[in-house]
Amino acid sequence: MDNKLPKVQLVIILVSITYFSTLDAGFSAAYGGLISLMNTGLVNRHTNKQREDLTISAQAGVWMMVTSVLMRIAMVVSLTLAGHFFLKLSTDALIVSLVLGLIGFLLDKVLQK
Repeated sequence: MDNKLPKVQLVIILVSITYFSTLDAGFSAAYGGLISLMNTGLVNRHTNKQREDLTISAQAGVWMMVTSVLMRIAMVVSLTLAGHFFLKLSTDALIVSLVLGLIGFLLDKVLQK
């Protein structure tokens, strides 16, 4: 990736925040969108790290991929639970915005090819 901004993802998140702001859940939607952007950042970080180190073995590459997936799952789950239980955010807005942000991430990847 050439350090391109996730344009589709950002647009989808902003539309989601705008919609949920009309329902008094804009902050919850922004929090969910932020989680999806953090996930995108971790994906890009691990992808760039693997591309930079071309001398790694296939086994080490698989281990890096597994580590990346586990880190991202742990981050998404823990931040989502923190938003629900500690911050008392609207779960519907948080989850919908998170999922829409992740769909935007996938659309960005497809459109960059």
